[in-house]
Amino acid sequence: MAVYIEKLSIDGFRGIHKLAIDRTNHVNIVVGDNNCGKTSILEAILLLRNPMDFANVLRIARLRNIPFSAGGAPSIYENYIGLFPKDEAKLAIGVNALCKNAFSTYCLSGEQKKIMLDPEDLVKRLPLAQRKRALHEYGSAPVETDAFAGEIQYDFGEYKGKFEVDINAYSSVSGREVDMGDFLDMVYLAPFNHVIGNVFNTIIRNDSYKEICLQVLRMFDPDIADLLILRNESNDRPVEYVKHIKLGNMPLSTYGDGIKKVLSIANGIAQAAGGVLLIDEVDTAIHSQYYNDIFRFIAKACMQFEVQLFLTTHSKEAVDGFLGTQDYDTQNEYDDIQVITLKKEIGDRKTYSRVLHGRKVFANREQFNFEVRL
Repeated sequence: MAVYIEKLSIDGFRGIHKLAIDRTNHVNIVVGDNNCGKTSILEAILLLRNPMDFANVLRIARLRNIPFSAGGAPSIYENYIGLFPKDEAKLAIGVNALCKNAFSTYCLSGEQKKIMLDPEDLVKRLPLAQRKRALHEYGSAPVETDAFAGEIQYDFGEYKGKFEVDINAYSSVSGREVDMGDFLDMVYLAPFNHVIGNVFNTIIRNDSYKEICLQVLRMFDPDIADLLILRNESNDRPVEYVKHIKLGNMPLSTYGDGIKKVLSIANGIAQAAGGVLLIDEVDTAIHSQYYNDIFRFIAKACMQFEVQLFLTTHSKEAVDGFLGTQDYDTQNEYDDIQVITLKKEIGDRKTYSRVLHGRKVFANREQFNFEVRL
């Protein structure tokens, strides 16, 4: 059983002021009402992925941006400030975990302030097409802007230290992630990854990844034989195809979002081998008639690749689908799954968690129609 993160506590992150999860499992299903912090748990776990890299924080801050949003996305500074609980006197984020049999701590804290920036420095941050107009607008006087100054402290065994961080309203995300070696690999799949993500090229280049994806696609259609990228004869652009035994080569675009979703998940499992996979809203775009087969595949593949899975869902049918991957009549006390139900009381700063083994939830769902989401 792959359990790398054994316990988790959060002391300040987005809408979570205080939350403790005293045990985890191989497959962890996070449920609860809207705005109770399900997605925030996954994002907080991502902070443990690479504590030495501030750019990792900024990438997490932008995860909820939908690139094709008609209204445009907030600035990276607005996204970043949104990571902190809104009603705290001091801006602080704290995540603690029992991870790989050792206690790990992560703390990001600081304060907002006003700073003055040289207009020439601001202009250099802009695309070339915008610089001339910006110079005219800013003039030569210093520009006042919002800023954050603070530090990150982390203790991950051999990875231990602290460093100062600063960001302002004109900052941008840049640079490569710092390689921490093989401390703990993590892969995060947002609800819309299958729509905007480009995982097909990764799948095609790796035979083992592709075989996993073909296995899951054949649950939808057993006549799917291969995945291909072919050139369009009219414009020479690469096009993603599914090779079908009866229908020939079919563009992937002719299939629904469900196919793309499971491709994204299968690729995520392969990439997270030996680490942690985080899936937000696992049931998005998957029809309920496929729940049993798809979720059984996910549970089995995570076991095969030694992946610890944390997922969120609004659907009790999805919970039932994952519980159905276990044979509780023959497994005795062995259990790969647990259900973490979150609840926030109005006016209460604490987020409560109820952690139940899948076996107990399954028995109560069968006998008493137990509502796991409340």
